[in-house]
Amino acid sequence: MDKIVFFHMNQLGDLLFSLPALKAAKQEPNSKIYSVVNSNLSPLLVSAGLVDGIIPKNDLSVKIIKKENFDKAVLFSESPNSLITAFLSGVKERVGFNTASLSFLLTEKAQRLGVPSLSNNRALGLKAGLKTIESDYANILNIPKENLSNVQNWFKSNHLNVAKTIAVSVGASKKRRDKCLDESKWIEVINILFEKGFDCVLSGAEWEKETLTKIAEKCRIKPALFTAENGILDSAAFLKKSNLFIGIDSGAMHLAAALGTKCIAVFGYTDPGQVGPMPLENHIVIKKDSISQVYPEDIVARVIQKMSKG
Repeated sequence: MDKIVFFHMNQLGDLLFSLPALKAAKQEPNSKIYSVVNSNLSPLLVSAGLVDGIIPKNDLSVKIIKKENFDKAVLFSESPNSLITAFLSGVKERVGFNTASLSFLLTEKAQRLGVPSLSNNRALGLKAGLKTIESDYANILNIPKENLSNVQNWFKSNHLNVAKTIAVSVGASKKRRDKCLDESKWIEVINILFEKGFDCVLSGAEWEKETLTKIAEKCRIKPALFTAENGILDSAAFLKKSNLFIGIDSGAMHLAAALGTKCIAVFGYTDPGQVGPMPLENHIVIKKDSISQVYPEDIVARVIQKMSKG
């Protein structure tokens, strides 16, 4: 039996890129899988049955990992703290990327090409000895019935027709503001879509609520807000229930795609070939050299195209 601990990156999209490798590890006979992951994201792994245990990222990680006596550490994260923790915990086999600043602490190294991505994580998993790693993250997550029921009730209380509801996600993590489309363009998109009979819902993390409220108040018809105060599983349930997702290259986009919701994904400088919604052929990508070159009519045209096909 292999007992493996995975070290994850902090962002939602990066966590989703690791799902196929986790699934492959969990399917190994008699395997035991643990993940070192941010506590706000861990429910996604637990509900999908991908892990046997969660180890929080804190000062006690070394002590906990050492006590568990792992056979192998697989490090999606390249942070110095992750590599030092794996080393000090006494895990004999430590597999990570050659681009990590402390890569000398690794016993096996996989080549990383470009930015963090599923293809890079797949290469890392193969280097770690995992087999049959899928090439996309779709159909791996499992959202509990309780969260789906919570969201269904939310739709009813807001008098929204799920078949006509479009989740609009305008934000990105605080370090990725350069991916964002100007809010005035989102307002115009929402106004036009309402005029055409669609229901738009501004969705995002709880910390985005103030920003989303300000955008909603500038729209001619104020859209509802969904900010998942009850956590990531309610956010996932909302995206799964929505008919369509519109947004920039973000964790929310990847979560929607992983749950099987069709996406219209807006890209500036990042490469959808490497970090687009998966599988790419199931979604519509609007790609410009700069996000400033994307206009409301570009998005609206793709929405009508997608919704008319059902």
